[in-house]
Amino acid sequence: MELIIKDEEIDTEALEELLNRRKTAGSQLDQAESQVKDIDEKIREATKIQNSWLQYQCHDETEVIKDISSNLSINFTEAREHITKMPTEPLIEEKTIPEVVKELRVIRRTLKGETREKMSSTINHLIKAYTEHLDDSLDSIYWLRPFKKSVKMLTPNIGMLKKLYHIKDGETRQTIIDNLVKMWEADITKSGLDYGEDYTTEVKKFKSSKKAIKEILKNISHQSIRKPRQKVLEDMLVKTICNNPGITSNTIHSLLPSSYHRSTTPQTISKMLKKIDAINVDGEYFIFSDEIKKDLFSYVAGFIDSDGYITMDAKYAPRVGMIATGDRGKAFFKEMENQLKIGRLHLDQKVGENNRSQHRLNFYSQGDITKLLEKTIPHLRMKKEQGKLLQEAIMIKQNFKKEPWAKTRLDEIFKLIKWENWKDAVNKDELQKYNIQEADVIKYRENSRWDYMNAVDSIVKED
Repeated sequence: MELIIKDEEIDTEALEELLNRRKTAGSQLDQAESQVKDIDEKIREATKIQNSWLQYQCHDETEVIKDISSNLSINFTEAREHITKMPTEPLIEEKTIPEVVKELRVIRRTLKGETREKMSSTINHLIKAYTEHLDDSLDSIYWLRPFKKSVKMLTPNIGMLKKLYHIKDGETRQTIIDNLVKMWEADITKSGLDYGEDYTTEVKKFKSSKKAIKEILKNISHQSIRKPRQKVLEDMLVKTICNNPGITSNTIHSLLPSSYHRSTTPQTISKMLKKIDAINVDGEYFIFSDEIKKDLFSYVAGFIDSDGYITMDAKYAPRVGMIATGDRGKAFFKEMENQLKIGRLHLDQKVGENNRSQHRLNFYSQGDITKLLEKTIPHLRMKKEQGKLLQEAIMIKQNFKKEPWAKTRLDEIFKLIKWENWKDAVNKDELQKYNIQEADVIKYRENSRWDYMNAVDSIVKED
């Protein structure tokens, strides 16, 4: 689509000056981006070298961590972070995938036709997901990466991989690797032999090495590889609060299993909750669930749509904010600010004599609002148009405020946002105050400067 701009609408000298400034800025930006790319490439290369080196380290893990610390000039805690963590086993309603598959196979026996085929497809998808998890878990055992094919000959399950992952001493690691190599050699050798004495000999070597590895793993108790009791308790506390927002430490303590109930008190639980950054509002605790954290901006967008605002003040300053009441709202805003890392929190604001305290999470700076809108606009339903208009206004204020049309367009955007915010209100005083008519709104919408501003940007980028 060709962009047509009338000559009389443009101050050519001002535009040329603007383009020159943008060109200079663009050149500086390109230089900075080039430096960032060089740094990123060095980081990727260093990480590649690190991972390549790590997979051949089969001695004691404490020694591996010391080597990482020395090579990278970092402390032991930072060095330990370079050791790959084993992925969390996926659960479906607190059941493992093999357990679910087993149950579904029982159900499948009672089904026929298309329903049975759909059940089979579901089972196959679950098995595929479980297989991928097994592969990821095996990849997390850095000292076994060169021997993945041999490990798979053991027909590993999650329990076996967890035991392998938790082997930290070099002697046991080396013994397992030696037997994996023997298995591999025997398998390769017998594949080129006919059935006979030599073939039988290699099969015995294979089985003997496999048995030796399984004997080592048999002597590692499942108890020894479970999460530390403290970590189990922390996970339990987080889950309890997520399922019961606003719960007290006394209630949490009463809900714990007997073994944890006996070994804790409401006071010790309070200390643990402080350590894991649970939000405390007058003795009631709140934590954002993992689901909210993973889809944070969708959650924030929903809050803005229902209990928030997107607007401009009379001086065309952009404003975005959310309002909540009560202890739960207070806790959620504290956690939201903590997760977003932007915005300004105002708590316990009294509005009127008989009203509950209000809490506000406001966004004032153009930088904060830009970050917020970029992430939330795709999820906004009721206030998407206001968000887009505010983005246009910020673009004008940042890069085109000296243009002769800038103030006029900002005034139009101001009125358009007012219209969107008040068009469905019973009281039209706010629209009447600024003499905003529907006919004018239609015209204002046609005056968008996005195409012009994007055209300037594209010219700068091409230069």
